[in-house]
Order: sequence, then structure tokens, then C-alpha cells
Amino acid sequence: MSRIRKSKKSLVIAVAAVAVVGLGGSAVANATTRDKAHPVAQKSSQHKPSTPHVIYAKPYAKVAPLDPPSAAFGHTTLLEGPSFGPDGQLYFVDLTAVAGTPKVLRLNLKTKVTTPLHTDATSSLSSLQFSPADGKIYMTDLFNGNIYRMNADGSGFSTVVTGPVLGQTMVADDIAFDKAGNLYVTDQSGDPWNPIGRVIRFDPTAKNPVLIQGGLAGPNAISFSPDFSALWVSEFSMGREDHFTLSADGKTVTSRNVGMTENVGVNGFDSNSVDAAGNIYQCVYAAGKIYVWNPNGDLLTTILIPQNLPKSQLSTTNLAIKPGTTDGYLTVGGENGGYIYSFHALAKGISQSNGGGAIS
Repeated sequence: MSRIRKSKKSLVIAVAAVAVVGLGGSAVANATTRDKAHPVAQKSSQHKPSTPHVIYAKPYAKVAPLDPPSAAFGHTTLLEGPSFGPDGQLYFVDLTAVAGTPKVLRLNLKTKVTTPLHTDATSSLSSLQFSPADGKIYMTDLFNGNIYRMNADGSGFSTVVTGPVLGQTMVADDIAFDKAGNLYVTDQSGDPWNPIGRVIRFDPTAKNPVLIQGGLAGPNAISFSPDFSALWVSEFSMGREDHFTLSADGKTVTSRNVGMTENVGVNGFDSNSVDAAGNIYQCVYAAGKIYVWNPNGDLLTTILIPQNLPKSQLSTTNLAIKPGTTDGYLTVGGENGGYIYSFHALAKGISQSNGGGAIS
């Protein structure tokens, strides 16, 4: 168990520290999270639900073997980025896959057959989404700071973002698209004692970066609210869910607040998703659970991964809710390999449940 928890967090912090060297410590000075709270965070007794219950997710399919040991993560498999393509199949990435083994895969939910789509020698892929602008797959490379693009069949793989972005090399983690195909990315740099993490917006061609929010402690998850007016962003090592209201053009934050917090111990807030009712599903890395809150901050339920396999499966990293249904799917990894788990969501999936991707 302790080897699994070796961390996305520890290596991200190390990478972020390297990225800051040479920037004179001035990478992001505009920490603006102290602004006046937005009303969405205010709890009301009128909205307070009954005692939260527990939902138990079930193994749906084993989709990846146990990856070879690595210095960063130990002997485990970490899957990420589940997203539904226009063909209705589930696409995802294997963060711990090594050169020559599949790094991007597709699962046919009817046959439970997994098809490899891409591999390479150097990437560490941490998310995958379909752009509503061009229908292509976009992927982030956590440790190289790159963003890639390819066709749904795995062809046409190319790098669209590389090198420093706005003066700082990214620790590129999660992606969300708005309706026009503008690309919002979390730069998971920093920690609570060195808050240099950012949210960056690119246009639909992955160019013209704009700083949406700086001064964050390792931001990881990013999802739009149902009306695309705001972003829910998690800070990995803070156990904190932030709410950023956006301007009409989506290029600036007009108000910000800490929406929800939870005790995460030695773990962290990984990826998230939002359903049609605006509920926020937040994965807790290396803890085998997902918190679900309503927009008022009330904890509605906890989704748990039963530990009924020979070894631990605690790496709950990301999820997708199939648009138009309550069918939820989780990427779960650990010492048994990589799995897709299923669960019933509290409300139907929408494009934001799929990362703001091409499915609506």
C-alpha cells in the first residue's frame, strides 16, 4: 500500500521544483485566492441533505497488466483520463506504461475488449479528452510538460504544446474543453509552501495561452459547471476544491472561492467530474474513494472501491459519466494492474462529465 502512495504528489513536487530553478522564484506572484468568497460556497440548511450514504463501485473489466516497477510509483499500474469518444467507446491512458507497451487504449463496453492505440518511448500521459472543435484526442504529458493530439484511431500523433508556457514549464495534468473547444489545463506545479501552480487556457488550436489562475498548490482536477460559467479545480496536496467564476469570454476569473475541503491524509485530490445536477465527483488518489458534493458544498455520498482483490486497488484517479445516462466509469489501478470500475451516478452525464469533450 505504501508503495502505491509514493506518489504522483512527490514526483510532481520534484518536477515543479526543477521547473522553478532559473525563474528566480517569480514564476507566479499573482496568488489571488484570498478574494471575497462567491456565494456558491455558502451552505444553507435548506439544501442540507440527509446523512451521506456510500456507493460501492464494481469491477467492470481488467484493461491493463501490472506495469513494471518504477522509481516514481513503485510496482503498480496507474490509469487516467477515461473519456467517451463519438463511437461510444471508452478511451483512457496508462500513466505508468513503459516504452513499447500501450499508453493510449480504447475499451469496447459491450465486448469488454481493449484495443491499444498508441505507445512511445518518453511520455507519461495523465489525461485524455476529445475536443469539440476538431474531434481529435488531446493528451497531457505530466512530467515532460507537453500536450499531444491524435486521431481517434491512434493515427496523426503530434505535439501541440511543448517547452515553457508563459515563462514556466508545465506539469501538465488535466484538461477541460469549453463549448467552443478552448482548452483549459491544470499545471500541477507547487505545493502549499510553494504555490506556483496554474490554470492555463489555450485556444482551440492549442495556441495563445492565457493565465486563468495562478498561486495554486499543485492544481490537478478541472471541470466546468453545467452552464460552463465556472470551473471546479482541485489542489492536490491541499484537499481543496476551488470554484472559479469566469468572464463571458472565458479568459479571466471574475470571482473565486474555496468551495469544499476534506481530510486527505497522505493522499491527494486527483481528477474530478460534474454531472447534470452540478454535483462534483472528486477522486482521492491512493485512497480508493471518490467524494460527491452538491454545489452548496454538502457531501452527498462517497463512492468506494471494495478491496476484494488479492492486492490493493487504491489508485482512484479519474472518472467519466456517459452523457445522457447515469452510467459512471472509474479508472482504478494498483498492485493487481489497471481496471475500469462502474457505478451509478447521482444524475445524468453531460459533456462536462466527459471533460467538456465532443460528446454532449
